[in-house]
Amino acid sequence: MSNRKSNTAKTAQATKLYLLPQVDKETGEEIFVPKYKYIPGSPKQYRYNSQNGQFNINGERILLDGKGSPITQFSFQPIAWRIFEAPMFGRDRADKWCEIFFIDDKNCVSCIMFNNTTLEELNKLAEQMFYDDITLADIVLTMKPEKIESKTENKSWYIGRFSYDYAEKNKVAELQEFANDYPIFRRDTITETAIYLAKSENFHIPPKAEVLEEAKQAA
Repeated sequence: MSNRKSNTAKTAQATKLYLLPQVDKETGEEIFVPKYKYIPGSPKQYRYNSQNGQFNINGERILLDGKGSPITQFSFQPIAWRIFEAPMFGRDRADKWCEIFFIDDKNCVSCIMFNNTTLEELNKLAEQMFYDDITLADIVLTMKPEKIESKTENKSWYIGRFSYDYAEKNKVAELQEFANDYPIFRRDTITETAIYLAKSENFHIPPKAEVLEEAKQAA
């Protein structure tokens, strides 16, 4: 009976699209492991710098193309997201922010965050997607910086413009299955007072006690 139950469990595991078979080095048994790397609450952090229009990892390593130049656009396939309003990163005022989670080319669960005019651009795209009857989970999103120069002040900045292509349905199913099975969120940006304007159903909001404990440790 126990062997039958074990085989049933293995069969259930094998049906998960994001799992890969692997041999356990200690037992020699076949096991299934996720193809994607993720520490719950601590995704790999990609950042967009609106001052210079560059993309980087952790604010340090600039993303470069094959010629060693900063990339001119960044494409990724969202698996979860949220748009919210909260005072972030020591600011007194509450701004609107967007977090989008995706799997990068190293198979790491990752997050990119932006606000202000770039978020406004995403909202415009969202209207178009609404009429196309799709969500961010159905597409490969491309973000391309565009330089803007002030006509009244001697300064310039970069707006992130968005476009998209339809993602492969099999890949959408696989990524959504993974995102439904794991708590997708970024722990250091979760606040108890955040006002949610939009979010995917699979975005994980930690329990209130956990949020309060994190805030206490950060203080």
